[in-house]
Amino acid sequence: MRAFLFFASVFFLNEVVWALPPNSRKPDTQWIYKSVHGKDLKMDVFLPSGYSLEGKLFPTMVIFHGGSWNGGESNWHWPDCTYWSNRGMVAVSVDYRLKNRDQVQVPLECVKDAKSAIRFLRSNSGRLKVDSKRIVAMGDSAGGQLAAATATLTDSKINDEAYDLSISCVPQVVVLTCPWFKTTPDLCPPNHVKKGSPPFITFAGGSDTAISVAEMIEFHELLKEKEIVSELYIGNQGKHGFCNGRNPYNRFFYWSVDLTDRFLVKHGILDGASTVSMPKLEKGFGATGKKLRKVREAEYQSFL
Repeated sequence: MRAFLFFASVFFLNEVVWALPPNSRKPDTQWIYKSVHGKDLKMDVFLPSGYSLEGKLFPTMVIFHGGSWNGGESNWHWPDCTYWSNRGMVAVSVDYRLKNRDQVQVPLECVKDAKSAIRFLRSNSGRLKVDSKRIVAMGDSAGGQLAAATATLTDSKINDEAYDLSISCVPQVVVLTCPWFKTTPDLCPPNHVKKGSPPFITFAGGSDTAISVAEMIEFHELLKEKEIVSELYIGNQGKHGFCNGRNPYNRFFYWSVDLTDRFLVKHGILDGASTVSMPKLEKGFGATGKKLRKVREAEYQSFL
């Protein structure tokens, strides 16, 4: 098992032909963060303005997609990465091993990859211009389990030797959207929460048939009991994956990004004010030229 690095000047994604929503652009490059049994594992990389300047380090957003550890693609979070890179962060969306595609035990091997991704960024922080003290782990659904796992799971079996294990895989902040914690007890993050864990901000759907509101409130209260900063937001009518940005007119995507931005400012990851703005509606989506309506307070609940 070896670790590799592709720099922005080496491998650019000029040939990507996927259709992109208007709130997204293509990655600037890819970095290989690990090689397992001859397979390169990559992350799509979005670079902030000023990245070429000498001596500057950038806060970094690391995103893990959902898909039950058996599906999903890193391009699902290109809209998120676009926003965070525009906000001054290095933003990466991580491809990790999947059950059928890679014939691995999940989520065990997925967790190993998630930890390796953060260790890769920290071990190469100088060359990658990553501020190792301002790393955020974010995940949706099964990816939420991975993001939370980087901050909570410490058993030696949930690591590999791609990087020096003395390099911390714990992020400074964790962002979860509809996190899927239904796995074996040894891999379930809520079972391993302890004092000193980083702050969490969590988004969940009030109409999510896969994850109950009670489960999310219980997780929030557990964090608070352990004296861990936690904010929980429930979109009243939200279903599983309701914060997804692949639909450029998903009001709850912008809502969750805005609240996350404010959370990152509060915890020293970012400076200044949120730059989230609602897009204008196009033909076929309502009154053309008018901006998408913001989420109102009556449409969600907050637990702080």
